[in-house]
Amino acid sequence: MSSFIKKYNKYKYEIYLILVSLFALIVHIHLASTLNLGNDEAHYYVWSLKPSLGYLDDAPMAGWVIYLTDAIFGKSQLSVRLGSIIFSFFDGFLIYYLTYILFKSRRAAFFSFLFYLSAVIFGMVLSVMMLPDAPLVFFTLLFFIFFYKAVEIKGTDLKSVPFIFWLLSGIFLGLAFLGKYTAALIPPAALLYLLLSKQNRHYLKTFYPYAALAAALLVFSPVIYWNAVHNFISFRFQISHGFSHPTPGLSLLLAGWLGQVLVITPFIYIFLIGAFTYAIIKIKKEPLLFTLCFSLPILLFFVLNGYSHRILVHWPDVGYLAAFPIMGYAAEALIAGKKITRYYVYFALFFGFFLSYVLYNQIYYNSIPVGKIIRYIDKEKRLKKGGVFSVIPRIPGKPSTADITNDLFGWKHAAKYIGIVYKGYKTADAPLFILTHHYAIADELVYYGGYKPGGNIYDISGFLNQYDLWQNLNKIGGKNALFIMDDKYMINPVKTYAPYFKSIKKIGRLDIYLKFKPVRTYYLYLMKDFNAKKTIERLKAESRMY
Repeated sequence: MSSFIKKYNKYKYEIYLILVSLFALIVHIHLASTLNLGNDEAHYYVWSLKPSLGYLDDAPMAGWVIYLTDAIFGKSQLSVRLGSIIFSFFDGFLIYYLTYILFKSRRAAFFSFLFYLSAVIFGMVLSVMMLPDAPLVFFTLLFFIFFYKAVEIKGTDLKSVPFIFWLLSGIFLGLAFLGKYTAALIPPAALLYLLLSKQNRHYLKTFYPYAALAAALLVFSPVIYWNAVHNFISFRFQISHGFSHPTPGLSLLLAGWLGQVLVITPFIYIFLIGAFTYAIIKIKKEPLLFTLCFSLPILLFFVLNGYSHRILVHWPDVGYLAAFPIMGYAAEALIAGKKITRYYVYFALFFGFFLSYVLYNQIYYNSIPVGKIIRYIDKEKRLKKGGVFSVIPRIPGKPSTADITNDLFGWKHAAKYIGIVYKGYKTADAPLFILTHHYAIADELVYYGGYKPGGNIYDISGFLNQYDLWQNLNKIGGKNALFIMDDKYMINPVKTYAPYFKSIKKIGRLDIYLKFKPVRTYYLYLMKDFNAKKTIERLKAESRMY
């Protein structure tokens, strides 16, 4: 019995890690099985229908993973998201292990894992939704582990350095590149670490880090080749997408930063700032220097870039990965100290998990009237009464569509209704195709309606998107179109498409409800006799690719 207790005490944190991870896995599978695909997820599913070495929007691995899971398990919402669920399940173990090899403490490692899981963006969003961030996070963590193993060899005897660690770190970095382009921020962070580390600066005079970078570029080379063939369109798109905004300013920066505070959860974010301060004070410790270099500069980059561009809440995720070990290390120190600091750590974790529960409840029961809250804030700001409302940044979008959890419902039923209308108007004498003005609508209809991009569904919008690379508008010249629009992406279809069709007529409307509350409205138009030549001339004048 005593030997059992000794083993339990030694491995209790690993037992807790496994039990909590399994519980989280069950929750993630439930969410993935019952929720409609989000707009971005549907987009990456459409990627999987057209396997390629590259795509306009980002690196291709998300599409590859969905192609694999659907091929093995068949088409379902769960199979589309299965890659994300598997990646995130092992992410927790990797964060635990990374913290352990850095600080040699099981308790610090377990707290690092808890901070990761209690942050809403990691524990509830990226662990369920199949986005490019899923492979990015997984392979970045593997890079951190093997890169640290490569550099932690003491002394300058380079013969003792295991080259396999450098090689594996390069391979995993390349796989992170294939996951998402924001992995490009990792090599500068690695260079910063090697420059600041007295213990490991000598590696810059060796071939090891350059061999690792070469391995990463070799793994990433298919995407480089695809971009070279396509005039580097994806790289140029991402640069313009990530570094510009029509109305830069402090309010934009504040909105992006507050978004980070919310998805990491407020009390954990406050603790993160404290942990960074603690790590900077003790920066002479090599593990703290390592984690600081791979987290703080990346997070600051996104905060500052928020001045010129609206930063989506999941973009800086790679910067938090090395921050969680710092938080676990700091939490262990605080728990051993005064009661007030110990209670703050526990409360921050509890509040993070509580917000995850609130989000879970909001998804299924829509209990928070987000639209009404935004209308009230907008009204107070217009009245210019000052006070707290004057500093609240403008919330993008319309109050009726501001609750993004609504995106996870309604598409299945809408696609069924649209399919009935489509079949009714489609005849041998008047061939018909589906038309949208936003790729998100097209993507959802491809998944739930079975339409084929560039076959019987097309997207002609005011901005460059992946459909511009897929579709040949000459194939649909002279055909009629069933135009679909929802109330999230509203335009005036008559004004927008009048030059390209002989006639345009509104033929229907579909309202989708969740628990007797409206979540989305669709509008249907019949457009006759598409002028492909005129449309192509306009799009070529706008430098769109065909």
